[in-house]
Amino acid sequence: MIKSGSLFLSFVSKPWFRSGHCLVVPKRHITMPSELTKEEGAEIMEELGRLSKLLDQGFGSGIIQKYMPKQSENGVKMNHLHFHVFPRQEKEKHLFPTPDPNQFEGFYTPTDEDIKELISKLVAKS
Repeated sequence: MIKSGSLFLSFVSKPWFRSGHCLVVPKRHITMPSELTKEEGAEIMEELGRLSKLLDQGFGSGIIQKYMPKQSENGVKMNHLHFHVFPRQEKEKHLFPTPDPNQFEGFYTPTDEDIKELISKLVAKS
């Protein structure tokens, strides 16, 4: 857990497709962005911005919300709205980076030490 706001949670993703990969999730169960209240949207956007600044390693950061509530991808269906936040890398090939290949094989499991180090960096500045 990185931060627990009144309307959202942020935490380190496990697995990662990129070192520093985090998630921001509304506390209330919803599946579509149109279901967010103004208050939820504001809190979530603030946390996305905060994490984006902290994760930036000099090349910016990315935020992805893949919106596919009615269909599974690679056999997985996540039926809860969530946002991915991650550091960008130098000279990336694509506007929207995805694991290469764009399968779950592109993800990897960080060590517990990697996770603890990232959390201490992100929590200390919350």
